[in-house]
Amino acid sequence: MKHFIPLLLLLATTACSQAERKPNVVLFLIDDLGWADLGITGSEYYETPRIDQLAAEGAFFSHGYAANPVCSPTRASILTGQYPSRIHMTNHSGSEGPKGKGHKLTPPKVAGHIPLEQTTLAEALKAHGYQTAHIGKWHLTAHHYKGKDYFPEANGFDINIAGHRMGQPGDYYYPYKSEQHPSTNVPDMEDGNPGDYLTDALTDKAIDFVKNASREQPFFLNFWYYTVHTPIIPDRSKLEKYEQKARELGYHKDKDPGRVEHQSLSRTRQDNARYATMVESMDVNIGRLLDTLKAEGLEEDTIVIFLSDNGGLSTGVGLGAPTSCDPLRAGKAWVYEGGIRSPIIVKYPKKVKPGIASEQPAVSTDLFPTILDLAGLPLLPDQHLDGVALTPILTGAEDKLDRKSIYIHYPHYHHINTQGPAGAIREGHWKLIEPYETGEIELYNVVADPGETDNLADKQPEMAKNMQARLHAWLEESGSRRAEPNADYVAEEDWRIGKGK
Repeated sequence: MKHFIPLLLLLATTACSQAERKPNVVLFLIDDLGWADLGITGSEYYETPRIDQLAAEGAFFSHGYAANPVCSPTRASILTGQYPSRIHMTNHSGSEGPKGKGHKLTPPKVAGHIPLEQTTLAEALKAHGYQTAHIGKWHLTAHHYKGKDYFPEANGFDINIAGHRMGQPGDYYYPYKSEQHPSTNVPDMEDGNPGDYLTDALTDKAIDFVKNASREQPFFLNFWYYTVHTPIIPDRSKLEKYEQKARELGYHKDKDPGRVEHQSLSRTRQDNARYATMVESMDVNIGRLLDTLKAEGLEEDTIVIFLSDNGGLSTGVGLGAPTSCDPLRAGKAWVYEGGIRSPIIVKYPKKVKPGIASEQPAVSTDLFPTILDLAGLPLLPDQHLDGVALTPILTGAEDKLDRKSIYIHYPHYHHINTQGPAGAIREGHWKLIEPYETGEIELYNVVADPGETDNLADKQPEMAKNMQARLHAWLEESGSRRAEPNADYVAEEDWRIGKGK
């Protein structure tokens, strides 16, 4: 049973006068957007003027992180304020991922949903009188579970539009369905018309919510776009523009050679016109909602947050991935920077100092306490165990956070990650990676070397040893499940044989 905040507190809070009303919250979460996919992070091909403007008007954490290199765990970390391994959501879809005699390790069991005894961010805000709505991708219910017991409505949201168990849409065009994979059909979107594009249509729903929300209470809009996740289906109105832009940049003259990453290949250039249209559509639609907040007189009273759920889809056994995470290494499903680095942007005119560009490491678990703190609400330290309020940096009061380490734990195999299960710990400028198959640690100064090209483990053995010990101590303290040696492993049948070049 949910341990909700006491009813008397809710009644007292909702009785507050209009002058005491708490700020609204809009949380934009983009699916599979790479750190390097924005103009502010250096993209020359994709166009994101509205997001770049949002960063300029608020605070931008260039060393922001998703708590996991795949989507569902990071989504859980946002709503719980905890590293996903604490609640055993270390992989997407409630799935352990690939395993068997071709894999050296056997991955651990995975929870397919947030335990109902957790107090989610939506529940915490709802207890203080917030109207709550979830729009877009949910993917916090295991694929094999057929009920709705763990949908947004069971996690503190009054309204759920288009959120269900699956992690990608059947199609980006109305009716957003797939004959081949009907389980991916997007629900609650039957009122569209042929030619409607999903990113536009979801934004229409979000705008309607903002316009119709009661002005007597604050609202929390949890807006989790499906874009830019596969299938890569372009916004056709923008496709010719990016095909022409690719020609002007000379991309038609030679192919991306790729970069070898273990037995995989990483793209080294952003040149996919279809994907570029999806990025711009996302940017345009975020701008539409921001414009609505301004037109409704809500801009000054709204906390706006933007981030991605993991790194960009840039690495695989060939060069079919849609984007490049360069200068970061690898991409989605890897614990290298390309797989976990996420741009984090926070804007709130009443408290957040505009133009802050921070290199302090921040992580998706931090959003829960940060939102509560910015809203002037009491923190829930027993719930957001792994989050740190970013408020001191956001207000300009401090330039550092009172935190030593950030942890990443991905004890699973993934078909686009040929390194295998791995963990990581970030402390200051330093990041240690431990591939769990071999234990042959890697140590990088990710400020001086964001591409993780210079492994300093042999040159800094004491630092490497101590950081690895702290990673192991955290895994133990947090109750994180680990991959175990596979007694049935057959080297001649290793799944990576023949992959890559």
